[in-house]
Amino acid sequence: MNIRLRARGASLFFCLLMAISHVAIPSSASALTVNEVVKDLACPCECPLVLEDCNMTCGLEWKNEVGEMINKGMTKQQIMDYFIGKYGDEARITPTQRIRGKVYQYTRSFDTADWVLLWGGLIVWVLLMFFGIYMGVKKLFFSKPQDIQKARVDP
Repeated sequence: MNIRLRARGASLFFCLLMAISHVAIPSSASALTVNEVVKDLACPCECPLVLEDCNMTCGLEWKNEVGEMINKGMTKQQIMDYFIGKYGDEARITPTQRIRGKVYQYTRSFDTADWVLLWGGLIVWVLLMFFGIYMGVKKLFFSKPQDIQKARVDP
């Protein structure tokens, strides 16, 4: 009985120690990174990329500036407020800019053949989907009841 009580006390102490150490000791996983900040900033260049993906000189300068601010101990909100205060709302990325930037990032190396294959494949897929749905609806709603009975009897 006494051993069980000591084992419970030891396990309780261990759990408490783990919980306190998890809260008290900062982990590197919770540290702010440059990519966490720049994913919400628009690129200052003329390119349509998101600042997170931009590797042009002006984008790299902003990333370096963000890194310096992080090293000074600024939070993400403080850094965002600084850029928006200095450059205006153009520094904040909109959902439309984010979508255009990602599309541009993945399709900037497309040539004519790639675009033809992309849109041709999409059209074929839509036609196959339409045809499959059409045939399913036609069979379900417009077949005669005896055809359905026959289909159930003859596998």
